[in-house]
Amino acid sequence: MDGNGQDPSVRAWKEYAERLRRYRTEQGLSQERLADRVPYSEAAVGHVERLMRKPSESLTRELEKALGLQGELMELLPEIHGIGPKWFREWPRVEKLAHTIRTSEPMLVPGLLQTESYARNVFRGKPGITEEEVEAALFFRLRRQQIFGRPRPPVYSALLDESVLRRPIGGGEVMREQLQKLLDVINPPFVTVRILPLSAGLATGCLGAFEIATLLDGGPDHAYVESAGEGRVTIRAKTVQALMVRWEALSGMAHPVNRSREVIHEVMESYD
Repeated sequence: MDGNGQDPSVRAWKEYAERLRRYRTEQGLSQERLADRVPYSEAAVGHVERLMRKPSESLTRELEKALGLQGELMELLPEIHGIGPKWFREWPRVEKLAHTIRTSEPMLVPGLLQTESYARNVFRGKPGITEEEVEAALFFRLRRQQIFGRPRPPVYSALLDESVLRRPIGGGEVMREQLQKLLDVINPPFVTVRILPLSAGLATGCLGAFEIATLLDGGPDHAYVESAGEGRVTIRAKTVQALMVRWEALSGMAHPVNRSREVIHEVMESYD
């Protein structure tokens, strides 16, 4: 249950129904006329709007195509159906409210900076995952990246261990594309990527990935902490403060942005 005593999946389902109704009526479409544009019956559309049946992924894709949407309905499916771990459903909402996001990543390129090919190979690394699950996870990851396109995007500061650049996820071609994207997105002070050199010999940076988000509305700072088994989101002040201290310590050991650009470019060229 959320803070209002409501099941989050029901809340997301209601939001889905409200959005569908609004987008449909804005285009002057009845449920019947909308159903004529998709391979589903009027009853199927009506059942979703009246909260009688949860929307499927296939129905949602057809509705978005018919209404000319860009993921406004799809983004609600993970919470409606409980897709993925709880943190996966909670943290993207925090990102949308963030003024500043600080990230430390010892193993992989952070999700918000991943290319489609790199992300696909990351997801394929999960034992037992199906291609359908990979594509669904990929859709939601790329959808998260749209926060950088909003009128007031968050200030994003990432610290990457140098080993992240040298770990050949997907092979040379995938890595060249990924490292080029890192070079393309660096835009101080809005987006910075700084590299923690292997020569620093830091153990602190190898303890796991984490993120800290400062919110636009002045609410409590949120942190996401990742482990081998799961991730969790917390607003516990003591935990957030400890992670901030760790982030600052790592930041002090990282290359400045210009040197980080050079390192990224050097490693990218090595993938020839």
